[in-house]
Amino acid sequence: MRYDDPSVFWDMPGFFYDMPDVAGPSKPTRMAKPKLDLKGKTPLQKVQKTGDLVTATTGNANFPTPTPSLATMTAKADALAAAFSEREAAKLTLDQKQTALETAEADLDATLVSFSAYVEAASGGDEAKILSSGLAVKGQSAPIGPMPQVEGLDSAIGDAEGRIILRWSPVKGAKTYEIQTCPDPITAAGWKAAGLSTKASLVLDGLPTGGRCWFRVRAIGSAGPGPWSDPCVKTVP
Repeated sequence: MRYDDPSVFWDMPGFFYDMPDVAGPSKPTRMAKPKLDLKGKTPLQKVQKTGDLVTATTGNANFPTPTPSLATMTAKADALAAAFSEREAAKLTLDQKQTALETAEADLDATLVSFSAYVEAASGGDEAKILSSGLAVKGQSAPIGPMPQVEGLDSAIGDAEGRIILRWSPVKGAKTYEIQTCPDPITAAGWKAAGLSTKASLVLDGLPTGGRCWFRVRAIGSAGPGPWSDPCVKTVP
């Protein structure tokens, strides 16, 4: 039918302005995908999520043969919950042990202070007598000998790719600290100089990302360097 046909009238039966256009090709339907969303969830939240999934799919005709099985999922969730509970109990025990350690240390400190007061009174201020007790004399500077091994070396992930933050317990008399790194696994020839620090910490940048890296540190004093610390390891972000 032509619109310019003189025999066609706009009000003729069967002729409408809104006649549908010829249907074109349909657009493909987008396939939906499930969202697990585990990132950022705590272990207990993951256990709860697993329980919710098991409940939702038990007897669900849409998913007759879950893989892995719902029993396997439940067992894995129970194992995680048990491990979490054990960790929390261990933390509580550690806190109690730490309190006991601090109390015992404070008791010994008080006992030694009392002993020092006794030595002071009994010696009458005689330097030789004080030294014979095993105590040093105030005002005398003891010479700094060889550096002891650095303790407490720990590593933490930095806020940028390839960045690791190292910290350790300061060593009395240390003028500087030398730090080395070694790729995993440790080899004697793998240790390389990573930097020097006058503080008991150092930020290392430019490390190879995604791999495990070992670190060690030693204190350097007037008598030279001390032994290397026990190494610690961290996966570089």
